[in-house]
Amino acid sequence: MADALYVPVLKGKPAELTALTLIQPATRSRVLPLVEFVPGPDPEDVKRTVDRTIKGLKKISGFRLMLDTGLLDPSVDVAAGRNALGYAVESARGVGIPAVPVVRLGDDERSIRAARDSDATSGTGVAVRLSFEDLDDDPDVIATSITGLLDRLGLDRPDADIVLDVGAVDSERAAARLVRDVIGELDAVDKWRTLIVTAGAFPADLSAVSPWEVGALPRRDALLWDHIRRRRTTRLPLFGDYAVAHPLLSTGTQFRAAPQLRYTVSDRWLAIKGKVNDPRGHDQFYEICEMVTGHPEFAGAALGTADTRIATPRARDPGNATTWRALGTAHHLDLVVQRLTNLGEP
Repeated sequence: MADALYVPVLKGKPAELTALTLIQPATRSRVLPLVEFVPGPDPEDVKRTVDRTIKGLKKISGFRLMLDTGLLDPSVDVAAGRNALGYAVESARGVGIPAVPVVRLGDDERSIRAARDSDATSGTGVAVRLSFEDLDDDPDVIATSITGLLDRLGLDRPDADIVLDVGAVDSERAAARLVRDVIGELDAVDKWRTLIVTAGAFPADLSAVSPWEVGALPRRDALLWDHIRRRRTTRLPLFGDYAVAHPLLSTGTQFRAAPQLRYTVSDRWLAIKGKVNDPRGHDQFYEICEMVTGHPEFAGAALGTADTRIATPRARDPGNATTWRALGTAHHLDLVVQRLTNLGEP
């Protein structure tokens, strides 16, 4: 994992999986995506969910990923005594993806066994993901829980990544203090294969953005990492975020989205949307792209495939909601890697 620079947390949905096929080769070599499997219409049909996600990942065979089935029911027997994590890791390996299984402090024995077997078979190691609730616990409790989990896995810190997941960020300063405190209290923090901090600041939807106005949404997740970087810590973690999505899985009725683009710049996201009932329909996306390319902070078509498409929108059909999210996500990944590589900040 030494070559990883950026850890985007992506929902295993068509848009995000498509985005991974659009990023630049240079981006691909410097990211370690953490892909979350998202339940389908029938939460009990775990196998179908895993199969659908792995089918989407097949397009990026050879891409090293962390796979997290924590949103799926771990008690469901998916195939031959394997639960979601065991089946997902094995299926990914079958399509050429060297998957790192993600485990949590409270995982059941079958998930622990799946991660342990994955490492024994392929030497993948594991990723230990701590939630905000875990991070907010007493330091002694955190240390004891981590040691107990590693003992159950039969692994030492050099074979494991640790992900400190802050979740949704409202106050980057408070979140940064929490993360620094946890890092300061972690036993042998320098021994972990990688230390990663992930957080998300994109809102749940664009309801606060008026149609045909350029909304400016602060990248508080990037600011959080910058606060950590600017103050001495025992070990500087890798930067991770949720790209252009909210950390929590949306629930309830899904409404038809207006044509839109979520476009990342240095310290904020530019959010532009049309109207759901506009007679131009999806063709509004052409004008949205032209507003972005006319903005002084447009990155330029040379950044990558997504920005080329944004710069020449009328060369193809306007696409749909999956297209718009995929382009915004791919641009975000390309830009963050470029910024981390050239500037040392996301």
